[in-house]
Amino acid sequence: MTRIFSTKVGQGTVGVLLTLTIPLAACSNAQTQASSPSGSTGLASADREGILRASTGLTTPSLSGSFDPVKSISGCDILLGRLIFGTLIALAPDRTIKPGLVESWDVVDEKTLDLHIRANMKFHNGEVFDAKAVKAGIDRNRAKDSAYAGSLEAIVDTEAVDDKTVRIRTSRPAAGGLLATFAGREGMIPAPASIADGTLGTTPIGAGPFKVAEWRPGESMKLRRHDAYFDPDQFPYAGIDFVHLTDVAAVRNALLADNLDLGFVDLEGIDALKANPRTGAQVNTSDSAYYVNLNTSLHDPPLDNLKVRQALNYAFNRAEVAKTIFGPTAEPKWQIFPKGFPGHDPALENYYTFDPAKAKQLLAEAGYPNGFAMTMQAFPAGPSARSAEVLKSNLADIGVNLTIVPGPNMTQDYHIDKKTNAGQNWWIPRTDPTLTFLSLYGPVGVLNTSKYSNPALNDVVYGVQGSTDQAEINTGLQQASKIIVEEAREIGVAYTPSTWGYSARVGFKDGALRDYGNSCTGADFSSIFIKKT
Repeated sequence: MTRIFSTKVGQGTVGVLLTLTIPLAACSNAQTQASSPSGSTGLASADREGILRASTGLTTPSLSGSFDPVKSISGCDILLGRLIFGTLIALAPDRTIKPGLVESWDVVDEKTLDLHIRANMKFHNGEVFDAKAVKAGIDRNRAKDSAYAGSLEAIVDTEAVDDKTVRIRTSRPAAGGLLATFAGREGMIPAPASIADGTLGTTPIGAGPFKVAEWRPGESMKLRRHDAYFDPDQFPYAGIDFVHLTDVAAVRNALLADNLDLGFVDLEGIDALKANPRTGAQVNTSDSAYYVNLNTSLHDPPLDNLKVRQALNYAFNRAEVAKTIFGPTAEPKWQIFPKGFPGHDPALENYYTFDPAKAKQLLAEAGYPNGFAMTMQAFPAGPSARSAEVLKSNLADIGVNLTIVPGPNMTQDYHIDKKTNAGQNWWIPRTDPTLTFLSLYGPVGVLNTSKYSNPALNDVVYGVQGSTDQAEINTGLQQASKIIVEEAREIGVAYTPSTWGYSARVGFKDGALRDYGNSCTGADFSSIFIKKT
């Protein structure tokens, strides 16, 4: 049995069992650390009664329309979810895992995981946060009608061993792999009473660092400190006032006008924010990406033809789009994982180099020498809309007539209602990298629109979940990525930078703002403090 209290993996890694492997390789037995409070850098000058003013999306598609975790169909739900519900396991932006609402864990064997709940934890409504509540929450999250049925499908049984211990059993070697999964929405546990009385969808109650003080749908949300949260230094301020504001230029202007303290801004506005003594800005690298999903019509011509899908990829000048539309720090998306992340395979870079002549040849070989017509759902504005127009122009050059259908709600309109042949999407980093494959291409993936099935892909992904060897995990992720690239299941567009603006009231514990990848997954609010005036 392996006892793990706080497990750290190497810088920049995303791990399933990577989260366990590196510490164990560094010493003769399991690394044991006490679960300690947050770093105290800057806390002496923190205004613990201050309120942070931040912007985010408070309407669909940014939010799912329900705060109930099992009804979450938007990856953006995790921003508020982390703050309100907390997560069983915590994930740092450098992809290390650490104790969250769970204080420690035991990987009993490859199919058994014990979670040890912190003592004296309570939900916002005063209910006890114990093993019974956690078991019920996990069982609810893995139920057939849950949005997480796919990502938690390996679980076959849960047991409240005692008041502070939940035992989880899996059908295949995946016990340790669940740790990174529980750092995401799958690890959010609502208060039992809010489930029982049916109010969870509109009045979320969790055990996270903040409770909802006021909710004005589509306009604003006020969060206030949960005094029973286990670490008062993690978020050293009294609350966050969110306003609905998603136009990045408008966010920049609100910061310059001193109406906001933190927000995701336009790349063009970075210089103005840095030049203003009352504001600042920071650009972070990110593994969030734009891509075109071809998963709707894989069983229907012409997208069921591999050569057609390859032709679409060769026809698109993604390298130019990445730099000219998404900015000089953006990178073209050639594969599932970007440079610097586990699963990235240098051999897949430039796999579909821009080659219109080759694209035409492939179309002719596939039986479409004169091209064909297809439809694509796309975001209605911004850089993504401009990239869709470039794709339309590139495809026209090889005889493919692409009709763009603007619409902001990609999950509903494309993945659920299947209104178009393809969908331009924005992939949001998952806490567990195998969820990228399970969500989009897995047997019960909620975003697997055409119910594509590839046993070879599934075997590779399940093998990653069951592995404890770092090199084996990386190789498995590379193999899974290669399958998707070779089958041309998507058209990659770009990995986009994360661009933040902030006011002079905001300080950073470690000298810099940390984030979880983009505006949707949000800033790491534990890296922030509010300065005393």
